[in-house]
Order: sequence, then structure tokens, then C-alpha cells
Amino acid sequence: MKTQAELIDSRKVLLEEMRSIITAGKAEKRKLSVVELRAFDAAKAQITDIDIELTKITSTGPGPQNKRQMKNETNFSLIKAIRAAANKDQFDESTQVFIEAGREEMRKNGFSTAGNLILPFEHRATIQATAANSGQEVVSEQKLSIIEPLRASLVTVQAGATFLNGLVGDISIPTYAGTTAAWKGEGVVATEGAGATGEKTMSPKRLTCFLDISKQFLLQDSANAEALLMSDIVSAIRGKLEGTIFGKEAGSSTQPAGFFATAPNIKGTVTWANIVDIEAAVDTANALTTAKYITNAAGRALLKKTVKVANQPTYLMAPDGTLNGYPVLVTNHVASALQAGTDEYGIVFGDWSQLLIGAWGAMDITVDPYTRATYSEVRVTINAYFDAIQRRTESFKTGSMK
Repeated sequence: MKTQAELIDSRKVLLEEMRSIITAGKAEKRKLSVVELRAFDAAKAQITDIDIELTKITSTGPGPQNKRQMKNETNFSLIKAIRAAANKDQFDESTQVFIEAGREEMRKNGFSTAGNLILPFEHRATIQATAANSGQEVVSEQKLSIIEPLRASLVTVQAGATFLNGLVGDISIPTYAGTTAAWKGEGVVATEGAGATGEKTMSPKRLTCFLDISKQFLLQDSANAEALLMSDIVSAIRGKLEGTIFGKEAGSSTQPAGFFATAPNIKGTVTWANIVDIEAAVDTANALTTAKYITNAAGRALLKKTVKVANQPTYLMAPDGTLNGYPVLVTNHVASALQAGTDEYGIVFGDWSQLLIGAWGAMDITVDPYTRATYSEVRVTINAYFDAIQRRTESFKTGSMK
């Protein structure tokens, strides 16, 4: 069995082999050949095996010197990477291979990476910017995609929405209205009972934001600074995505449709009867399975202080946070100011597994040290691609309440 030092040396050789493959293709301005891709994948597979062996060694408690060596080999900080790009510094060897591998995969999938920095990140950074199985495994590190913290914080996913990650190309979802049957007398020709067919499509829609980061902040090299930066990025992406899903805007080629693009039929003063009507609308469509409510904080407060029956101390929302036995989740991205001339709070009830949220490709980060140079700031732009559709619109019912 090889020692830790021997494994690390073997890993460096494989990294150099992978970098030479990427460099050759880049120098000739061409895509990698089948032979080159096979060699690249073979080297990557060997690195994966080495990483497993290194993990076994480190789990048994290596000495302080070995721990420091492994840390230097594996850690990669987003702040350091942005600082390096802003100052046009050189990345270390393993990082550069990782970056180029990510760029190559983006090119193969039709994404432009001109001028953009494709970054790897360590575990604490919580985001990465390359597609899976195309170079992200080159660096010995624990990495989480930005989709992971984003997905964990989306209330729609907590409610049970289906999150489709790593999509490539448009997605077509066939629909079928269902077969019908009819009574006929003996000898009477049967009528066709085939239901109408159709499709719903999902396509990548660009979601982008930017952060202006002071160079003083970038000088910091701490987990707290890194966590703050990651939190800002995730919050910006999450807020816009969920705000659009629960918004009032109609769908277009550039953004998904919001639940409240059409005004709710059940609206006005919140009453027990209106709540039951919302549930009945979903149940009548045979779509009532594992259902939940989602509203905003103001809507929840209204439900908590509205009595179920006049002059009786029983409120619409039970002390356990349920409404007529169904859980109520809360996000302030649910639209308010609904209906003309009023300020009604939105509420959605339904089977959230029928809400599909799709994510395409890699998270893309561009570092611009020039636009805000006079302010001693670096502008970091994030681009991502999402879409969201209701697979069965009858599985949901919206309402507004005041």
C-alpha cells in the first residue's frame, strides 16, 4: 500500500497529465478528441481512487505535518480566487486544471465562458461553477453546489416541490387529459374516449445578480468572511427565484410565470368558508394528496388572529401551525397588495410535488475589477439558469385575504 506522500506525488502526476490535455486543446483552439477525453476521464478516475485512499489515511489521524500538507492541497477559498482574479494573479496548479476542465465542459454544452472565471470552491464556500463529472473532482476537496444551499432554503422545496438539477437542453413534459368512457346499448358503436394530449416545456431562463465587494473585505481570509459572501450570493439568487414563483408577473421567454399572474377567484375577507373553498377546488380536481399552504408572514398573522366562529376563541390557524389540518409554510416572497384598491395577502394551497423547479448547467461567476475601481471595489456577477412550472395547474389554488 502506498504511503500518503506517494499518493500525493501520484496525484500531482495525474493532475499534470490532465492539464497537458486541456492545454493542448486550448492552444489549438479545438474541442478535446475522443482519445483525449478518455485519457482525461481515466486520469480523473485514478485521482478519485487516490482521494479515497487519502481520506482513509487522514481518517486514521495523520500527524500535524501531514494534515497541513493535505490542507494546502485541498482548500480553495472563493475570496482568495476573486482576489487573485482581480489582481491577475496565477492560480495554483491543481486549481488551474480544475478551471480549464470546467471551461471545456461548459463549451461542450454550448455555454459561453469568454471572460468568465470558472471557480472551484471548498466545502465552506458552498458553491461551485462547473458541471458534474467534468473536472470538479480533480481537486481533492469537499464541495457543494450552490443548488444545495439554495434548494435547502427554498420554502417550495420544503413543501415538496420537485427540484430538477443538472438539466441540459429544453425539457418537454407530456400531458394527457385522461380517457373517458360512455354507456351504449347493444350493437351501438362505441365512441372514442381518448383524451387530449399536449406538452409543457421547461427551458433555461437566465437569473443574474452582482455584488460589489470592497478590496478591504477581500483582504480578509476567514471562514466568517467567506460565509458572509456565500450567504449574500445564495440570498440574492434564492430571493429572486422564489419571488418570481410567488409573484404577479406573467411568464415569458425570460422568466417563469408567478402563481398570482392571474387574480385569485377566492379573495376578500378571510373566513373559514373561503379556506374550505380553496381546499375544495383542489380536491374537486382529484389533486388533493399531500397538500400544504404557503403564505407570507402577514398572511400567517392574519390567520392566527381571525376567529373560526364569531365570539369563540378558536382561530383559523391552530396552535400547531396548521390550517384545517394542513401545514402552513411561510415566505415573505409570496405576493401582497393583491386586488385593485386593497392590500390582500396571497396564499397558495396545493400538492407541491406538482411544482417543478429546474436548474441548468453550472453557476457562472465573472470578476470585474475595473467598473468600481475608483471605489476600491470588485464587482462579482453571478449567472444561473432556472425555470419553474406547474405540472398540473389543477393541483394548486390561489387565494388572497385581508
